[in-house]
Amino acid sequence: MDGTVFTALVSGAVALVTVSVTQPITYFFSKKRDHEADWRKMKLEHYAEYVAALSGTVHHPSEETIKRRYSDAFNSMALVAPLDVMAALYALNDETKKNSQEKDFKKYEILLSSMMRAMRNDCHPKNPKDDPEFIFHTIKTTKD
Repeated sequence: MDGTVFTALVSGAVALVTVSVTQPITYFFSKKRDHEADWRKMKLEHYAEYVAALSGTVHHPSEETIKRRYSDAFNSMALVAPLDVMAALYALNDETKKNSQEKDFKKYEILLSSMMRAMRNDCHPKNPKDDPEFIFHTIKTTKD
């Protein structure tokens, strides 16, 4: 067998094996990346719904539909949130359940900031590098 023919056969075989192996690997990693992006998007939607529901409780704490929306958003967080987010969520909820005389607004803001930071870390593909001293706030409309 001529050296050129042998080289062509070996090159063809190597190319065939490379394509046969590379395509499934590329497909697998592409699917995995797409799944992770979809999962982050779903988490972000849940987190956004929770924050919107929380905002509603700040604006209209006594309305029954607002309470129901907040409860639904709170409970659905267990489906997507990791344990650090859930721990921060429970700590914030425990603080907000206190009656108005016992509430410590500064503690509320610290717990809110902890939860927001945990949600941001969970959703971002890369660490957002938030300043740990930054305090997140909720605001209430001035005219109710």
